[in-house]
Amino acid sequence: MDSLAPIHLTAMTDSANQFEFDVAFSFLQQDEAVATQINDLLQDRFKTFIFSKAQESIAGTDGEEIFNAVFGEKARTVAVLYRPGWGDTPWTRIEETAIKNRARLRDGYDFATFVMLEESVSPPKWVPKTRIYYSLPKYGIDGAAGALALRIQDQGGERAIESVAARAERLKRAQSLDEAKRQFAFSFEGVKTADAAYQEFVEAIKHSAEDISAAGVPCRTRDVSGGYTLVVGKGVVLVTDWERHYANSLDGAKLLVRFYDGVPRLPGLSMINEKPRQLEQAEFVFGLAGPDRPAWLDRKGKEFSSTDLAEFVLKRFMDLQQARMK
Repeated sequence: MDSLAPIHLTAMTDSANQFEFDVAFSFLQQDEAVATQINDLLQDRFKTFIFSKAQESIAGTDGEEIFNAVFGEKARTVAVLYRPGWGDTPWTRIEETAIKNRARLRDGYDFATFVMLEESVSPPKWVPKTRIYYSLPKYGIDGAAGALALRIQDQGGERAIESVAARAERLKRAQSLDEAKRQFAFSFEGVKTADAAYQEFVEAIKHSAEDISAAGVPCRTRDVSGGYTLVVGKGVVLVTDWERHYANSLDGAKLLVRFYDGVPRLPGLSMINEKPRQLEQAEFVFGLAGPDRPAWLDRKGKEFSSTDLAEFVLKRFMDLQQARMK
């Protein structure tokens, strides 16, 4: 929340109404923008706690005592935005201890939701393997907010009323992000970042294709004039193409991913006589998914890093090969 009442360190009672917050966010400093985006989708309905938004309320107090109280008992639920390094910094270490103690000594783990910020990262070892974790790269900001809203309601949370001032601040952040997205899309720096991301995507494709081949599955890559990259498998060919029209703008730029049942006609491959059938096509654009967070985005707004997108595309490449075996 943007405007918080002073945090009182009173003992909890059995009443669900004694919670001062419906959800408290724990995260590394580098992930504050992500936390703020998720928070903005919840604070019109629930009482939320983010350290940076509560600094005025806790200034001059014992920070360790405050954080133990918030994450240990004052928040109905806790959202941990997890990546390696969480739990190692002074503040997240305090939050981690409070969460562990609350889970082990009183509430179990139903109050905690771990939002994984990286696709291939596992939660802390002390979290039970039976817990379900939320993947931000896979389901996005909106999905994370929806999952947390359900968790809050499951734990007895009820709708709160957002103040006019808090709503104005939320609108201001949304407008600032919209302007940042526009400036990024119409800049040399945005184009440079997008071009580098595409090269990272292609290198990840080639690296993973080697792993596929090493597993005994036919898979080879080839660069073709015109900026195309081919991945050839058994009965399926993947073609990637980064279409960009301007040196200082990403307007109209898109990453095309096409799947064929044979090698298509492309520059440098004019010897191909047959015209293969296109099986599928997908498009991705590059832009800001959040403050200082560039990413590949599909038509629904789902975001990918370059390596995650390469993995996603190659899995579909193999799915199509298996489907054609039937």
